[in-house]
Amino acid sequence: MNAMGWQIGAVLIGASSLIIAIYISKLLHSTTKVVEKTYKIIDYNERHIHETIENVASITRNAEEITDVVTKLTSITKVFKFLKK
Repeated sequence: MNAMGWQIGAVLIGASSLIIAIYISKLLHSTTKVVEKTYKIIDYNERHIHETIENVASITRNAEEITDVVTKLTSITKVFKFLKK
């Protein structure tokens, strides 16, 4: 009876290992499909992505220029307020 229990345990461990291996293989397969679709989307929209990055860089430069102008204006108004008092 003791040997039979050990054998049943070994079969259950083997079956669970097989189920886990199948699950991991399906997970890797679906991950591969997702990565392939992502690459296709990036390849298809590469021009648009590049244009967007360039536009963001331009917007950032413009925002920096506006911030500099506003900073200069506020410093000038502080000088005029000081002279007004």
